[in-house]
Amino acid sequence: MPRRSQSIPSRKSRGSSAFAASAVIGVCLVAAATILSRAGGNAAAPVLAPVVAEFDTVSVPVPVDPVASGVRMRDVRLRKVSFPKHQVPADSILDVEHYAESVTVASLPAGLPMFPKNFSLNASGSNPVLDSIPSGMRAMTIRVDATAAVEGWAGSGSIVDVLLIERDRTSVVAERVKILSAERSVLPVEGQSAPSVPSTVTILVTQDQCLAINTAIPRGRIAFALRGSRDEENWSDVSFTAQQLDNTTARDGRNGEGDGINGFVSYQDDAGVRSFALSRGKWIRTEVIPQGTLIGEER
Repeated sequence: MPRRSQSIPSRKSRGSSAFAASAVIGVCLVAAATILSRAGGNAAAPVLAPVVAEFDTVSVPVPVDPVASGVRMRDVRLRKVSFPKHQVPADSILDVEHYAESVTVASLPAGLPMFPKNFSLNASGSNPVLDSIPSGMRAMTIRVDATAAVEGWAGSGSIVDVLLIERDRTSVVAERVKILSAERSVLPVEGQSAPSVPSTVTILVTQDQCLAINTAIPRGRIAFALRGSRDEENWSDVSFTAQQLDNTTARDGRNGEGDGINGFVSYQDDAGVRSFALSRGKWIRTEVIPQGTLIGEER
């Protein structure tokens, strides 16, 4: 049986087929690249985080609280705060060791750097108490408690009268005395809702008042009577005894043995109406007409 002859593709036809396949693959690759490039063109560009250079910082000691003039550096509460180096003045104090015994010559705010010009080693030239003592006057310190210091309201800048309390007598020792400092602070108590009660106060006195108060201290208890800011009146009586307290006539205000109201006068001038009552031989400023007083008018 004769064999069927099989045609064998020529070498030329095989080369043509391989070229065609390569061409198809190339077209596919080009199409894929085109699609990817178009898709990439519509995609949002990635956002890069900005790079910020970190500043060099300097640790600076600053006051925790406002500091008054005349305070020693060693008594100032400090904390360290980091500031950017370019924001710290060149003359800021970075080490307080050399200023421990110096005294502030001006008030310092809290939280800000301090400077050498804010301090002085000459305490006598920056002591606020020394600067407040006029020639001929004296400053002296007294121990007080909540009662004597009027719950702390008798603080720096207040005007008080000094009383001596004995077992059977209370006496006025000194009038119109100014408090220079309370618990070593010269800050006034104005604006404080609840002032702290000092254990000591320093007062400005005359030489006679200084001697009188120091003589009175061993005899009894010292207390303050707080004055109003515009009160210039003297005490009508500078002493009150236990016998007077037990005297019902004096307590009721009725006349008897020189007690009670013995006279009344009222007049008007440019400052307004002024009234005075006569009690135990002294005229006392009053705002009311004593009960039982017969008033007559000058015609």
